[in-house]
Amino acid sequence: MVVNLIKSIFEAVKFQMSPYVLSAVLLCLLYPFQMAATSPVDSGTPHNESDPWFLQHRTAERERSTMVSKEGGEPIKFFNGLSVGANLGVGLFHGDLADYKHLAPLRDFSTYYQFGWRAYVQRDIKWGLGAQLHFEAGSLGGGRIQGKQSPKINFRSEYRTLALVGTFDVLGELFRKDKSKESKVFLLAEAGIGLTWFRAYTTWTGDDERVRDFVGYSVTDANPPTQRYVLDGLEPMAMALNIPVGFTFGYRVNYKTDVTFSYMLNNVFTNELDAKSLDWTANDKYSYFGVGLRYNFNRDEDDYPKKKKKKKEDKDTALEADKNKKWRLFGSDKEDVSPKEVKLDGPIESRLGNRVDPEEENKELEEVRMKMFELQLKLFEMQYLLGGGSKKEP
Repeated sequence: MVVNLIKSIFEAVKFQMSPYVLSAVLLCLLYPFQMAATSPVDSGTPHNESDPWFLQHRTAERERSTMVSKEGGEPIKFFNGLSVGANLGVGLFHGDLADYKHLAPLRDFSTYYQFGWRAYVQRDIKWGLGAQLHFEAGSLGGGRIQGKQSPKINFRSEYRTLALVGTFDVLGELFRKDKSKESKVFLLAEAGIGLTWFRAYTTWTGDDERVRDFVGYSVTDANPPTQRYVLDGLEPMAMALNIPVGFTFGYRVNYKTDVTFSYMLNNVFTNELDAKSLDWTANDKYSYFGVGLRYNFNRDEDDYPKKKKKKKEDKDTALEADKNKKWRLFGSDKEDVSPKEVKLDGPIESRLGNRVDPEEENKELEEVRMKMFELQLKLFEMQYLLGGGSKKEP
């Protein structure tokens, strides 16, 4: 059954891969069967659900298949700095049949810029360094006139690239003073090594657009009299070493998701990426431009940069802080402040040598009351005079 499944997948994809990639695909396909064979299966023997060893074993099996560790349900540290992403973009060819020096004109966008996509998994390591494994696929196209008396030659190419790329956080390590604080904007420099599988063919421009050169295809007649081939089917893709170099610019939308823009120049060690090989020219290259999203594991809200407050909010906060400053000096809010109950074991030392006579205390209180009464009378008199005396009759 597994063999039939593999054959059906290969027939649907319609291209063959190298033995290394084939081995990786086989491992991925056989992994579920391996897990099913090695996982504990209920053989019909009754288990004691209250057995501590049995319960501990079941718990360990469940935790092994999740991203949560035993210590307090915290995320596994392996996933710290791990992210996955994907982007869509276009590929641009640089080689013998490129009809431009660096970038193709945008007015001929559909001719020179062909669709491509990329999926990757990335891991931050330390000191701004990281590693990325990405798979990229797409098409290349274009063409040019090689001489004044010759017609234009067009080409079409399909590629698959698998690369291991090292990354370096340029803004975070070189330009941010406080490296403990995250920034919403980041820039990653990227360089690595990989393999590119491709197939391509060229055609003459004219009434009869039969194939002139080809790589990775089979033809009906291998020796036609007029060098006009007719494609008959697919052959194994050609393979070449690839040295990708580029950068990724990103913006953190929230603490989990980033929006990214990527550019990468793929230096392919072959001169047949456009199916035309010239001995005196350099190896072919192609550029990839992509826009996509990246999801980050094990990140929380504390890792996301705080929102900057407006000036008005800062001013209101400062005024409120000054208003409650005297209460904060005591380490409490003003609503919590209340007088303490003081209990003394005896009289204060200043009163020990000057004892209070109850009769003299009563006389002093009486004098105070009389003075307060006189003061109150004077206040009433002043109020009467300021009010204009008695009311006038109409």
